Amino acid sequence: AVTINLNMNSHLPCPISADNVKLLLVSFERFEELFHSREPVKNGDAFETLELEQPVTINPGINSYAFKWTPLCTGIYTLATVQIQWRSACFHYDSAALRKPLLGIEVLASDPTQTIELNPLFLIPGQTQQVRISFNSGSDAVSEGSVELLCSEGLLVIPPGLDPDSGEWKSSCKVDLPHCEPGGSVVMTTMVKSSAPRLITQTSSRLLSTDSNREAAPVQTMQARVTTSYNHALYNEKKSGGDPNKAWMQTTLEAMVTTLDKPAFTVDESTAYSYTDDQVLVTVLLHCNTPVPFSLKEWEISLPKLKLADEGDLNGSLFNHAIEEGEQLSLSFNCVLGDSEIKPGERSMLKVVLQDEFGKTFNQMLLLNLDTFYDKMAMEAEFSGSNSIVAELTCSHTSGLVGGPVSLTYKIDGGGLSTELLYRVTSNESDWIVGGKVKGILDFQTEKRHTITLFGIPVRPGILTRFPTLSMTPVTIEEGLPPTSVQSRHPDYFKSLSYVNHMALACPVGLES
Repeated sequence: AVTINLNMNSHLPCPISADNVKLLLVSFERFEELFHSREPVKNGDAFETLELEQPVTINPGINSYAFKWTPLCTGIYTLATVQIQWRSACFHYDSAALRKPLLGIEVLASDPTQTIELNPLFLIPGQTQQVRISFNSGSDAVSEGSVELLCSEGLLVIPPGLDPDSGEWKSSCKVDLPHCEPGGSVVMTTMVKSSAPRLITQTSSRLLSTDSNREAAPVQTMQARVTTSYNHALYNEKKSGGDPNKAWMQTTLEAMVTTLDKPAFTVDESTAYSYTDDQVLVTVLLHCNTPVPFSLKEWEISLPKLKLADEGDLNGSLFNHAIEEGEQLSLSFNCVLGDSEIKPGERSMLKVVLQDEFGKTFNQMLLLNLDTFYDKMAMEAEFSGSNSIVAELTCSHTSGLVGGPVSLTYKIDGGGLSTELLYRVTSNESDWIVGGKVKGILDFQTEKRHTITLFGIPVRPGILTRFPTLSMTPVTIEEGLPPTSVQSRHPDYFKSLSYVNHMALACPVGLES
Protein backbone atom coordinates (compact mmCIF):
# COMPACT_ATOMS: atom_id res chain seq x y z
CA ALA A 1 0.00 0.00 0.00
CA VAL A 2 1.03 3.60 -0.65
CA THR A 3 0.45 6.42 1.86
CA ILE A 4 -0.13 9.90 0.39
CA ASN A 5 0.17 12.72 2.91
CA LEU A 6 -1.88 15.88 2.36
CA ASN A 7 -1.18 19.12 4.28
CA MET A 8 -4.04 21.62 4.23
CA ASN A 9 -3.94 25.18 5.66
CA SER A 10 -7.32 26.53 6.82
CA HIS A 11 -7.78 30.28 7.28
CA LEU A 12 -11.23 29.94 8.81
CA PRO A 13 -11.61 31.21 12.40
CA CYS A 14 -13.23 28.00 13.63
CA PRO A 15 -13.23 24.26 12.85
CA ILE A 16 -15.54 22.94 10.16
CA SER A 17 -16.78 19.45 9.33
CA ALA A 18 -16.36 18.72 5.62
CA ASP A 19 -18.70 16.25 3.98
CA ASN A 20 -15.83 14.60 2.08
CA VAL A 21 -12.26 15.17 0.95
CA LYS A 22 -11.19 13.49 -2.29
CA LEU A 23 -7.88 13.08 -4.11
CA LEU A 24 -8.15 12.41 -7.85
CA LEU A 25 -5.38 10.30 -9.41
CA VAL A 26 -5.13 10.70 -13.17
CA SER A 27 -2.94 8.65 -15.48
CA PHE A 28 -0.01 10.57 -16.89
CA GLU A 29 -1.25 10.18 -20.47
CA ARG A 30 -4.71 11.56 -19.66
CA PHE A 31 -3.29 14.37 -17.53
CA GLU A 32 -1.01 15.40 -20.40
CA GLU A 33 -3.99 15.58 -22.76
CA LEU A 34 -5.98 17.77 -20.33
CA PHE A 35 -2.99 19.99 -19.68
CA HIS A 36 -2.33 20.75 -23.35
CA SER A 37 -6.06 21.34 -24.05
CA ARG A 38 -6.29 23.54 -20.92
CA GLU A 39 -9.30 21.58 -19.68
CA PRO A 40 -9.98 21.07 -15.96
CA VAL A 41 -9.77 17.64 -14.37
CA LYS A 42 -13.20 16.11 -13.84
CA ASN A 43 -14.30 13.13 -11.80
CA GLY A 44 -14.65 11.07 -14.98
CA ASP A 45 -11.00 11.64 -15.82
CA ALA A 46 -9.76 10.05 -12.61
CA PHE A 47 -8.17 6.62 -12.77
CA GLU A 48 -8.61 6.26 -9.02
CA THR A 49 -10.45 8.47 -6.48
CA LEU A 50 -9.21 8.36 -2.90
CA GLU A 51 -11.47 9.55 -0.06
CA LEU A 52 -10.96 10.21 3.64
CA GLU A 53 -13.31 8.67 6.15
CA GLN A 54 -16.29 10.95 6.89
CA PRO A 55 -16.80 13.32 8.59
CA VAL A 56 -13.54 15.20 8.04
CA THR A 57 -12.76 17.89 10.58
CA ILE A 58 -10.74 20.82 9.31
CA ASN A 59 -9.24 22.96 12.07
CA PRO A 60 -7.85 26.46 11.72
CA GLY A 61 -4.22 26.39 10.66
CA ILE A 62 -2.34 23.46 9.16
CA ASN A 63 -4.08 20.07 8.98
CA SER A 64 -2.43 16.78 7.98
CA TYR A 65 -4.31 13.89 6.40
CA ALA A 66 -3.21 10.52 4.97
CA PHE A 67 -4.72 8.70 2.01
CA LYS A 68 -4.16 4.92 1.75
CA TRP A 69 -3.95 3.42 -1.71
CA THR A 70 -3.19 -0.10 -2.90
CA PRO A 71 -2.19 0.23 -6.56
CA LEU A 72 -3.20 -2.70 -8.73
CA CYS A 73 -2.08 -1.41 -12.13
CA THR A 74 1.29 -0.39 -13.44
CA GLY A 75 1.91 3.09 -14.81
CA ILE A 76 2.53 6.71 -13.80
CA TYR A 77 -0.30 8.52 -11.98
CA THR A 78 -0.48 12.23 -11.26
CA LEU A 79 -1.93 13.67 -8.06
CA ALA A 80 -4.19 15.92 -10.14
CA THR A 81 -6.88 17.46 -7.94
CA VAL A 82 -7.93 17.82 -4.29
CA GLN A 83 -11.70 18.16 -3.94
CA ILE A 84 -13.41 19.33 -0.71
CA GLN A 85 -17.20 19.21 -0.27
CA TRP A 86 -18.54 21.40 2.55
CA ARG A 87 -22.32 21.63 2.68
CA SER A 88 -23.34 23.17 -0.63
CA ALA A 89 -19.89 24.49 -1.44
CA CYS A 90 -17.30 22.48 -3.42
CA PHE A 91 -13.62 23.52 -3.58
CA HIS A 92 -11.22 22.26 -6.26
CA TYR A 93 -7.45 22.59 -6.05
CA ASP A 94 -5.98 21.68 -9.45
CA SER A 95 -2.26 20.86 -9.32
CA ALA A 96 -1.78 22.21 -12.84
CA ALA A 97 -2.98 25.63 -11.69
CA LEU A 98 -0.70 25.72 -8.67
CA ARG A 99 2.77 27.16 -9.08
CA LYS A 100 4.37 24.07 -7.60
CA PRO A 101 6.04 20.96 -9.03
CA LEU A 102 3.66 18.21 -10.06
CA LEU A 103 3.55 15.16 -7.86
CA GLY A 104 3.01 11.68 -9.16
CA ILE A 105 3.41 7.99 -8.35
CA GLU A 106 5.10 5.44 -10.61
CA VAL A 107 3.71 1.96 -10.04
CA LEU A 108 6.07 -0.82 -11.08
CA ALA A 109 5.16 -4.43 -11.78
CA SER A 110 5.32 -6.61 -8.68
CA ASP A 111 7.58 -9.64 -8.65
CA PRO A 112 5.61 -12.67 -9.77
CA THR A 113 5.01 -15.42 -7.26
CA GLN A 114 4.40 -18.02 -9.95
CA THR A 115 6.66 -21.07 -10.19
CA ILE A 116 7.37 -23.73 -12.76
CA GLU A 117 8.95 -27.12 -12.13
CA LEU A 118 10.05 -29.96 -14.38
CA ASN A 119 10.24 -33.59 -13.31
CA PRO A 120 12.31 -35.74 -13.51
CA LEU A 121 15.45 -33.79 -12.69
CA PHE A 122 17.41 -35.31 -15.60
CA LEU A 123 16.95 -37.34 -18.77
CA ILE A 124 18.75 -40.55 -19.66
CA PRO A 125 20.50 -40.49 -23.07
CA GLY A 126 18.89 -42.73 -25.67
CA GLN A 127 15.62 -43.17 -23.75
CA THR A 128 12.01 -41.96 -24.09
CA GLN A 129 10.80 -40.47 -20.82
CA GLN A 130 7.71 -38.75 -19.49
CA VAL A 131 8.27 -35.18 -18.32
CA ARG A 132 5.81 -33.48 -15.97
CA ILE A 133 5.46 -29.68 -16.16
CA SER A 134 3.99 -28.24 -12.94
CA PHE A 135 2.85 -24.60 -12.89
CA ASN A 136 1.69 -22.87 -9.70
CA SER A 137 0.20 -19.38 -9.74
CA GLY A 138 1.23 -18.54 -6.15
CA SER A 139 -0.58 -15.41 -5.00
CA ASP A 140 -1.08 -14.12 -8.56
CA ALA A 141 -4.24 -14.18 -10.66
CA VAL A 142 -3.25 -15.49 -14.09
CA SER A 143 -5.63 -14.52 -16.87
CA GLU A 144 -3.92 -16.34 -19.72
CA GLY A 145 -0.58 -17.63 -20.84
CA SER A 146 1.35 -20.09 -22.97
CA VAL A 147 3.81 -22.93 -22.49
CA GLU A 148 6.59 -23.31 -25.04
CA LEU A 149 8.88 -26.37 -25.12
CA LEU A 150 12.22 -26.01 -26.91
CA CYS A 151 14.55 -28.98 -27.50
CA SER A 152 18.22 -28.96 -28.42
CA GLU A 153 19.68 -31.18 -31.12
CA GLY A 154 19.07 -34.84 -30.33
CA LEU A 155 15.82 -34.33 -28.39
CA LEU A 156 12.23 -34.49 -29.65
CA VAL A 157 9.00 -33.79 -27.77
CA ILE A 158 5.33 -34.70 -28.14
CA PRO A 159 3.02 -31.69 -27.51
CA PRO A 160 1.19 -32.07 -24.16
CA GLY A 161 -2.14 -33.78 -24.57
CA LEU A 162 -1.21 -35.79 -27.68
CA ASP A 163 -0.81 -39.54 -27.79
CA PRO A 164 2.89 -40.57 -28.07
CA ASP A 165 1.84 -43.20 -30.61
CA SER A 166 0.69 -40.43 -32.95
CA GLY A 167 4.28 -39.89 -34.04
CA GLU A 168 3.97 -36.10 -33.75
CA TRP A 169 7.54 -35.68 -32.52
CA LYS A 170 8.77 -32.10 -32.78
CA SER A 171 11.82 -30.09 -31.81
CA SER A 172 9.55 -27.38 -30.33
CA CYS A 173 5.87 -26.86 -29.55
CA LYS A 174 3.59 -24.30 -27.93
CA VAL A 175 0.32 -24.80 -26.03
CA ASP A 176 -2.04 -22.46 -24.18
CA LEU A 177 -1.99 -22.12 -20.41
CA PRO A 178 -5.53 -21.88 -18.98
CA HIS A 179 -6.81 -19.22 -16.58
CA CYS A 180 -5.54 -19.83 -13.07
CA GLU A 181 -6.81 -18.30 -9.82
CA PRO A 182 -4.46 -17.47 -6.92
CA GLY A 183 -3.16 -20.63 -5.33
CA GLY A 184 -4.11 -22.69 -8.39
CA SER A 185 -1.91 -25.09 -10.31
CA VAL A 186 -1.75 -26.65 -13.75
CA VAL A 187 0.05 -29.93 -14.50
CA MET A 188 0.95 -30.98 -18.03
CA THR A 189 2.69 -34.17 -19.13
CA THR A 190 4.65 -34.77 -22.28
CA MET A 191 7.01 -37.38 -23.70
CA VAL A 192 10.62 -36.54 -24.57
CA LYS A 193 12.75 -38.79 -26.77
CA SER A 194 16.54 -38.67 -26.71
CA SER A 195 18.57 -39.94 -29.65
CA ALA A 196 20.56 -43.10 -28.96
CA PRO A 197 24.13 -42.29 -27.88
CA ARG A 198 27.17 -43.99 -29.37
CA LEU A 199 27.92 -47.26 -27.62
CA ILE A 200 30.78 -46.78 -25.17
CA THR A 201 33.16 -49.42 -23.91
CA GLN A 202 36.04 -49.20 -21.51
CA THR A 203 39.49 -48.59 -22.91
CA SER A 204 41.79 -51.56 -23.19
CA SER A 205 44.51 -49.89 -21.11
CA ARG A 206 44.26 -50.26 -17.36
CA LEU A 207 46.97 -47.73 -16.66
CA LEU A 208 44.64 -44.74 -16.92
CA SER A 209 42.29 -43.55 -14.20
CA THR A 210 38.68 -44.71 -14.25
CA ASP A 211 37.27 -41.25 -14.96
CA SER A 212 39.52 -40.71 -17.98
CA ASN A 213 38.35 -44.01 -19.46
CA ARG A 214 34.75 -42.87 -19.60
CA GLU A 215 33.84 -40.70 -22.58
CA ALA A 216 31.31 -37.89 -22.11
CA ALA A 217 28.30 -37.65 -24.42
CA PRO A 218 27.00 -34.24 -25.59
CA VAL A 219 24.43 -32.82 -23.19
CA GLN A 220 20.92 -32.44 -24.62
CA THR A 221 18.52 -29.86 -23.18
CA MET A 222 14.76 -29.31 -23.09
CA GLN A 223 13.67 -25.83 -22.03
CA ALA A 224 10.17 -24.94 -20.83
CA ARG A 225 9.22 -21.27 -21.23
CA VAL A 226 5.97 -20.06 -19.64
CA THR A 227 4.63 -16.59 -20.51
CA THR A 228 1.68 -15.30 -18.45
CA SER A 229 -0.51 -12.22 -18.04
CA TYR A 230 -1.17 -11.78 -14.36
CA ASN A 231 -2.14 -9.45 -11.57
CA HIS A 232 -2.05 -9.47 -7.83
CA ALA A 233 -4.70 -11.50 -6.04
CA LEU A 234 -6.28 -8.29 -4.68
CA TYR A 235 -7.22 -7.30 -8.22
CA ASN A 236 -10.09 -9.77 -8.20
CA GLU A 237 -11.35 -8.33 -4.92
CA LYS A 238 -10.99 -4.65 -5.77
CA LYS A 239 -11.02 -3.76 -9.45
CA SER A 240 -9.34 -0.52 -10.40
CA GLY A 241 -10.91 2.01 -12.68
CA GLY A 242 -9.64 2.87 -16.11
CA ASP A 243 -8.90 0.49 -18.89
CA PRO A 244 -8.88 -3.04 -17.46
CA ASN A 245 -6.52 -4.21 -20.19
CA LYS A 246 -3.77 -2.12 -18.62
CA ALA A 247 -4.10 -3.95 -15.34
CA TRP A 248 -2.38 -7.16 -16.48
CA MET A 249 1.34 -7.56 -16.03
CA GLN A 250 3.54 -9.82 -18.13
CA THR A 251 6.23 -12.27 -17.01
CA THR A 252 8.22 -15.16 -18.44
CA LEU A 253 9.32 -18.17 -16.41
CA GLU A 254 11.91 -20.68 -17.60
CA ALA A 255 12.93 -24.13 -16.46
CA MET A 256 15.32 -26.65 -17.97
CA VAL A 257 15.98 -30.37 -17.87
CA THR A 258 19.10 -31.92 -19.40
CA THR A 259 20.36 -35.36 -20.27
CA LEU A 260 23.23 -36.88 -18.33
CA ASP A 261 26.63 -36.20 -19.86
CA LYS A 262 27.30 -39.94 -19.55
CA PRO A 263 25.09 -43.01 -19.90
CA ALA A 264 23.33 -44.17 -16.75
CA PHE A 265 25.75 -47.12 -16.45
CA THR A 266 29.19 -47.46 -18.01
CA VAL A 267 31.62 -50.38 -18.08
CA ASP A 268 34.77 -49.79 -16.09
CA GLU A 269 36.29 -53.20 -16.79
CA SER A 270 35.38 -56.54 -18.34
CA THR A 271 37.59 -59.63 -18.25
CA ALA A 272 37.38 -63.33 -19.15
CA TYR A 273 39.35 -66.10 -17.43
CA SER A 274 39.71 -69.68 -18.71
CA TYR A 275 39.91 -71.92 -15.66
CA THR A 276 39.31 -75.25 -17.49
CA ASP A 277 39.61 -76.38 -21.08
CA ASP A 278 36.03 -75.36 -21.91
CA GLN A 279 34.86 -73.16 -19.03
CA VAL A 280 35.32 -69.38 -18.82
CA LEU A 281 34.51 -66.93 -16.03
CA VAL A 282 33.43 -63.50 -17.33
CA THR A 283 33.35 -60.53 -14.95
CA VAL A 284 31.90 -57.07 -15.71
CA LEU A 285 32.43 -54.01 -13.51
CA LEU A 286 29.65 -51.40 -13.94
CA HIS A 287 29.79 -47.76 -12.81
CA CYS A 288 26.63 -45.78 -11.90
CA ASN A 289 26.47 -42.18 -13.18
CA THR A 290 22.92 -41.18 -12.21
CA PRO A 291 22.33 -38.53 -9.49
CA VAL A 292 19.53 -40.65 -8.00
CA PRO A 293 19.71 -44.37 -7.13
CA PHE A 294 18.95 -46.92 -9.84
CA SER A 295 18.69 -50.69 -9.62
CA LEU A 296 19.14 -53.52 -12.11
CA LYS A 297 15.86 -55.27 -12.80
CA GLU A 298 17.13 -57.57 -15.57
CA TRP A 299 20.36 -58.28 -17.42
CA GLU A 300 21.40 -60.49 -20.33
CA ILE A 301 24.91 -61.14 -21.64
CA SER A 302 25.71 -62.06 -25.23
CA LEU A 303 29.21 -63.36 -26.03
CA PRO A 304 30.58 -64.70 -29.34
CA LYS A 305 31.56 -68.40 -29.16
CA LEU A 306 30.48 -68.52 -25.50
CA LYS A 307 27.19 -69.49 -23.94
CA LEU A 308 25.96 -69.24 -20.39
CA ALA A 309 26.42 -72.47 -18.44
CA ASP A 310 23.61 -74.04 -16.42
CA GLU A 311 23.16 -71.82 -13.35
CA GLY A 312 25.99 -69.72 -14.77
CA ASP A 313 24.42 -66.41 -13.77
CA LEU A 314 26.10 -65.77 -10.41
CA ASN A 315 24.36 -62.45 -9.69
CA GLY A 316 21.07 -63.43 -8.07
CA SER A 317 21.74 -61.39 -4.94
CA LEU A 318 22.08 -58.19 -7.00
CA PHE A 319 18.48 -58.24 -8.25
CA ASN A 320 16.79 -54.88 -7.45
CA HIS A 321 19.87 -53.75 -5.52
CA ALA A 322 19.91 -49.92 -5.50
CA ILE A 323 23.15 -48.31 -6.67
CA GLU A 324 24.13 -44.75 -5.78
CA GLU A 325 26.04 -42.35 -8.04
CA GLY A 326 29.73 -43.26 -8.20
CA GLU A 327 29.24 -46.80 -6.89
CA GLN A 328 30.41 -49.88 -8.80
CA LEU A 329 28.63 -53.16 -9.35
CA SER A 330 30.44 -56.38 -10.29
CA LEU A 331 28.62 -59.03 -12.34
CA SER A 332 30.00 -62.54 -12.88
CA PHE A 333 28.97 -65.16 -15.43
CA ASN A 334 30.12 -68.76 -15.76
CA CYS A 335 30.27 -69.66 -19.46
CA VAL A 336 31.24 -72.62 -21.61
CA LEU A 337 32.92 -72.65 -25.00
CA GLY A 338 30.60 -73.35 -27.92
CA ASP A 339 31.18 -74.81 -31.34
CA SER A 340 29.87 -71.84 -33.30
CA GLU A 341 32.24 -69.56 -35.16
CA ILE A 342 32.50 -65.83 -34.51
CA LYS A 343 30.42 -63.98 -37.11
CA PRO A 344 31.73 -60.79 -38.75
CA GLY A 345 30.70 -57.76 -36.70
CA GLU A 346 29.58 -59.85 -33.73
CA ARG A 347 30.39 -58.07 -30.46
CA SER A 348 30.30 -58.87 -26.78
CA MET A 349 27.26 -57.11 -25.31
CA LEU A 350 25.57 -56.76 -21.95
CA LYS A 351 21.92 -55.68 -21.98
CA VAL A 352 20.65 -54.25 -18.69
CA VAL A 353 17.18 -53.08 -17.67
CA LEU A 354 17.41 -50.20 -15.19
CA GLN A 355 14.65 -49.24 -12.78
CA ASP A 356 14.29 -45.94 -10.93
CA GLU A 357 12.63 -45.33 -7.57
CA PHE A 358 9.22 -44.88 -9.23
CA GLY A 359 9.36 -48.23 -11.05
CA LYS A 360 10.10 -46.73 -14.49
CA THR A 361 12.39 -49.01 -16.51
CA PHE A 362 15.03 -48.17 -19.14
CA ASN A 363 16.98 -50.45 -21.49
CA GLN A 364 20.70 -49.94 -22.04
CA MET A 365 23.16 -51.83 -24.24
CA LEU A 366 26.79 -51.95 -23.07
CA LEU A 367 29.77 -53.06 -25.14
CA LEU A 368 32.28 -55.34 -23.42
CA ASN A 369 35.97 -55.23 -24.32
CA LEU A 370 37.09 -58.87 -24.30
CA ASP A 371 39.56 -58.51 -27.17
CA THR A 372 42.45 -59.90 -25.13
CA PHE A 373 40.54 -63.13 -24.45
CA TYR A 374 39.46 -63.59 -28.07
CA ASP A 375 42.94 -62.75 -29.40
CA LYS A 376 44.32 -65.46 -27.14
CA MET A 377 41.74 -67.95 -28.47
CA ALA A 378 42.65 -67.06 -32.04
CA MET A 379 46.34 -67.52 -31.30
CA GLU A 380 45.76 -70.92 -29.71
CA ALA A 381 43.73 -71.99 -32.72
CA GLU A 382 46.47 -70.78 -35.07
CA PHE A 383 49.16 -72.80 -33.30
CA SER A 384 47.04 -75.87 -32.69
CA GLY A 385 48.48 -77.62 -35.80
CA SER A 386 52.14 -76.96 -34.94
CA ASN A 387 54.56 -77.89 -32.20
CA SER A 388 53.24 -75.27 -29.83
CA ILE A 389 54.66 -74.45 -26.43
CA VAL A 390 52.94 -72.21 -23.90
CA ALA A 391 55.25 -70.06 -21.80
CA GLU A 392 53.85 -67.79 -19.08
CA LEU A 393 56.08 -65.12 -17.59
CA THR A 394 55.45 -63.79 -14.07
CA CYS A 395 57.27 -61.05 -12.16
CA SER A 396 57.89 -61.04 -8.44
CA HIS A 397 56.78 -57.37 -8.31
CA THR A 398 54.63 -55.11 -10.47
CA SER A 399 56.86 -52.09 -9.82
CA GLY A 400 60.42 -51.36 -8.74
CA LEU A 401 63.33 -48.94 -8.94
CA VAL A 402 65.59 -48.55 -11.93
CA GLY A 403 68.54 -50.87 -11.39
CA GLY A 404 66.72 -52.97 -8.84
CA PRO A 405 66.62 -56.72 -9.67
CA VAL A 406 63.25 -58.36 -10.24
CA SER A 407 62.68 -62.10 -10.23
CA LEU A 408 61.34 -63.40 -13.57
CA THR A 409 59.82 -66.87 -13.78
CA TYR A 410 58.86 -68.74 -16.95
CA LYS A 411 56.37 -71.62 -16.57
CA ILE A 412 56.59 -73.70 -19.72
CA ASP A 413 54.03 -76.30 -20.85
CA GLY A 414 55.29 -78.54 -23.67
CA GLY A 415 51.89 -80.03 -24.46
CA GLY A 416 52.31 -83.09 -26.68
CA LEU A 417 55.97 -82.51 -27.49
CA SER A 418 58.41 -85.32 -26.83
CA THR A 419 61.83 -83.99 -27.72
CA GLU A 420 64.73 -81.88 -26.45
CA LEU A 421 64.63 -78.16 -27.12
CA LEU A 422 67.25 -75.46 -26.80
CA TYR A 423 65.86 -72.32 -25.21
CA ARG A 424 67.20 -68.80 -25.21
CA VAL A 425 65.98 -65.66 -23.38
CA THR A 426 66.77 -62.30 -25.00
CA SER A 427 65.69 -58.76 -24.17
CA ASN A 428 65.68 -55.27 -25.56
CA GLU A 429 68.56 -53.68 -23.64
CA SER A 430 66.81 -50.31 -23.68
CA ASP A 431 64.24 -51.77 -21.25
CA TRP A 432 65.75 -54.79 -19.46
CA ILE A 433 69.04 -56.43 -18.63
CA VAL A 434 68.49 -60.14 -18.06
CA GLY A 435 70.73 -62.36 -15.94
CA GLY A 436 70.76 -65.97 -14.87
CA LYS A 437 70.65 -69.09 -17.01
CA VAL A 438 69.43 -67.42 -20.20
CA LYS A 439 70.40 -70.47 -22.35
CA GLY A 440 69.81 -74.15 -21.79
CA ILE A 441 68.20 -77.40 -22.86
CA LEU A 442 64.75 -78.58 -21.79
CA ASP A 443 63.91 -82.26 -22.09
CA PHE A 444 60.20 -82.75 -22.78
CA GLN A 445 60.61 -86.52 -23.16
CA THR A 446 60.78 -87.05 -19.42
CA GLU A 447 58.85 -83.99 -18.17
CA LYS A 448 56.19 -81.93 -19.92
CA ARG A 449 56.37 -78.87 -17.66
CA HIS A 450 59.47 -76.86 -16.81
CA THR A 451 60.26 -73.71 -14.84
CA ILE A 452 63.00 -71.22 -15.64
CA THR A 453 63.92 -68.60 -13.03
CA LEU A 454 65.91 -65.55 -14.06
CA PHE A 455 66.35 -62.00 -12.83
CA GLY A 456 65.79 -58.81 -14.78
CA ILE A 457 66.98 -55.28 -14.12
CA PRO A 458 64.89 -52.38 -15.51
CA VAL A 459 67.20 -49.79 -17.06
CA ARG A 460 64.86 -46.83 -17.61
CA PRO A 461 61.98 -45.26 -15.66
CA GLY A 462 58.41 -45.38 -16.90
CA ILE A 463 55.84 -47.98 -17.89
CA LEU A 464 57.54 -50.98 -19.46
CA THR A 465 55.24 -53.02 -21.70
CA ARG A 466 58.00 -55.05 -23.39
CA PHE A 467 59.46 -58.04 -21.58
CA PRO A 468 62.26 -60.52 -22.28
CA THR A 469 61.49 -62.92 -25.14
CA LEU A 470 61.74 -66.72 -24.93
CA SER A 471 62.62 -68.63 -28.12
CA MET A 472 63.10 -72.39 -28.61
CA THR A 473 64.72 -74.54 -31.29
CA PRO A 474 65.13 -78.33 -31.51
CA VAL A 475 68.48 -79.70 -30.44
CA THR A 476 68.40 -82.02 -33.45
CA ILE A 477 66.51 -80.99 -36.56
CA GLU A 478 64.48 -83.78 -38.17
CA GLU A 479 62.87 -83.58 -41.58
CA GLY A 480 59.08 -83.49 -41.78
CA LEU A 481 58.57 -82.03 -38.30
CA PRO A 482 56.52 -78.77 -38.08
CA PRO A 483 58.34 -75.74 -36.69
CA THR A 484 58.29 -75.15 -32.95
CA SER A 485 56.41 -72.02 -31.84
CA VAL A 486 56.15 -70.36 -28.45
CA GLN A 487 52.97 -68.73 -27.16
CA SER A 488 54.23 -66.21 -24.66
CA ARG A 489 52.08 -64.64 -21.98
CA HIS A 490 53.38 -61.82 -19.83
CA PRO A 491 52.02 -59.12 -17.49
CA ASP A 492 50.38 -56.04 -18.98
CA TYR A 493 53.09 -53.73 -17.72
CA PHE A 494 55.85 -53.12 -15.20
CA LYS A 495 56.15 -49.73 -13.51
CA SER A 496 59.80 -48.72 -13.33
CA LEU A 497 60.46 -45.91 -10.84
CA SER A 498 63.38 -43.52 -10.91
CA TYR A 499 65.55 -42.79 -7.88
CA VAL A 500 64.37 -39.95 -5.69
CA ASN A 501 67.47 -40.05 -3.51
CA HIS A 502 70.74 -41.93 -3.38
CA MET A 503 72.80 -42.60 -0.29
CA ALA A 504 76.59 -42.50 -0.65
CA LEU A 505 79.59 -42.05 1.57
CA ALA A 506 82.33 -39.57 0.72
CA CYS A 507 85.74 -39.69 2.42
CA PRO A 508 88.93 -37.71 1.84
CA VAL A 509 91.76 -39.30 -0.06
CA GLY A 510 95.31 -38.19 0.71
CA LEU A 511 97.72 -37.33 -2.07
CA GLU A 512 100.89 -39.32 -2.10
CA SER A 513 104.05 -37.20 -2.15
